[in-house]
Amino acid sequence: MSGPSHLRELPDGGLEFVLEDPVLTCLVVDDRVTLRFGRTDVVVADPFELEVDGVHHRLDPRRPDTLAPLLTTYPGAARWLHASPEGELTLVFMQGQRLVVPGPAVRSAWTVGPTEVVPG
Repeated sequence: MSGPSHLRELPDGGLEFVLEDPVLTCLVVDDRVTLRFGRTDVVVADPFELEVDGVHHRLDPRRPDTLAPLLTTYPGAARWLHASPEGELTLVFMQGQRLVVPGPAVRSAWTVGPTEVVPG
């Protein structure tokens, strides 16, 4: 399948997102966090956890003062991106960092999809 990424169903019922380009090219912080891998955006809208060198950090896209540990992922590349059957998203980086977003509750805590093109 061509395009930014494609899905593969895992034996446990989860989904693996196979990225066309696993290199992290951009981090965007506004009211959410966007990690751009080529033409695929991983967008996190709710609090999440980032493990760096065995230390767990609780990050919140709506609290920029908590996001400094996220900079350790850039430059970097994704090793594995998958969602559990319960909706928890896990992104493992080649450098060893692990980003985990709890599953969606009322609204989507995260999305994976084509890069949003901003005009101009």
